[in-house]
Amino acid sequence: MQYEAWSKATENFRALSFSEIVRKAVDRARRSRVEIAPASLNDVREIANVARQTLELASDECISAIHARNFETLRILRDDSSNNRLGLFCYLPLNETGFQKIVSGRFDGASPDPQDICLPGEEPEAIYIWLAWLPGGLARSLGAIALGLQDLGQRTCPVFSRAATPQSAHLHDTMGFLSARDFYPSASHGLLVAFPERKASPRKKMQSVRVARTFEDMAQVMAIRSSTYIAEQYCLYEEEFDGNDFCATHFLGTIDNDPAGCIRIRFFADFAKIERLAVRAEYRTSRLAFDLVKAAIRHCESKGYSKLYGHSRLDLTRFWGLFGFRARNDRDAFSFANVRYVEMIRVAEKNPEAISLESNPMVLIRPEGAWDRPGPLDESRSEQDPQRLGLIKKRMRTVRDLEAAK
Repeated sequence: MQYEAWSKATENFRALSFSEIVRKAVDRARRSRVEIAPASLNDVREIANVARQTLELASDECISAIHARNFETLRILRDDSSNNRLGLFCYLPLNETGFQKIVSGRFDGASPDPQDICLPGEEPEAIYIWLAWLPGGLARSLGAIALGLQDLGQRTCPVFSRAATPQSAHLHDTMGFLSARDFYPSASHGLLVAFPERKASPRKKMQSVRVARTFEDMAQVMAIRSSTYIAEQYCLYEEEFDGNDFCATHFLGTIDNDPAGCIRIRFFADFAKIERLAVRAEYRTSRLAFDLVKAAIRHCESKGYSKLYGHSRLDLTRFWGLFGFRARNDRDAFSFANVRYVEMIRVAEKNPEAISLESNPMVLIRPEGAWDRPGPLDESRSEQDPQRLGLIKKRMRTVRDLEAAK
């Protein structure tokens, strides 16, 4: 998967790691109140308009296309204690095609091709730091950014960047970035690269999230919610299984094929409600809760919903804030099933690639959430079965009448 020049360049290459200053910044970030969270297009455009006064940035159309491809690439940094915005951080997780373009000097950083970027959840071949505009506190934000980069992939991959100012060049040098041409001779002039090391860790458990489609999937969803809400929060059966399960879309999360978590979405006229997030106690140190929420948001956006609604326990509002949800200030907290909740809303721009009446009719009949790949009806296997075709001609009146009319 690596480019040929990589092997030649690393024959005498001593593995690099981010410098001591970065490691110290990461340690501070673990104790700080700075959060890095996915940004809405409105947030990005508002900040970009200010940043363009001193920097040359991509167009709003380009930013929208990148956001539509992978909404996780655009991050806003915020001081959680004051809710003040510290700046904007945008990165591009590159797939194999994007990686080969950047090391051969063919990557267009001013207007990247969205097809060169990984979809959410895919393992990147490389990371390109597209923009870091942090007038509200670079020193405070550096650790949060480094933590975010550590979570992008399990294996080590090169991190590429450019220095737009002399101050930025000094910072990159301090962090351990080197000229990319020292390792990739065809890379463009001014491109920098670093190779963060990762400490050896135990085998990562296999984690997946999928739409619940079968009776077996739904049985696992109900088992997870029973072990979480009924066994731990002591709610009544009729409170947990409220009659809405068969008019909703459910996501099932597994870890090493064991049912570990779930989430439910109900769809209304102009908003979708994300609810019933549950992760079994033994799996709560994993990132499954984050992946379930991200999958639910992507699903809603694919269906054209820009306004999402939910109820958060009073002690979990910061968790939901990581995904762009904000508490409704015009409504008081309320209680049900012995728990206090607050209403949360997430508003973003409508996904321009969402399913609509203008979509291909074959797309609209594909399985829920699998609109980007052929479904059973695309294959039309019944039309290739001579026995079935014979039965159709013999028994279906409409077909027989049409044949007679010819």
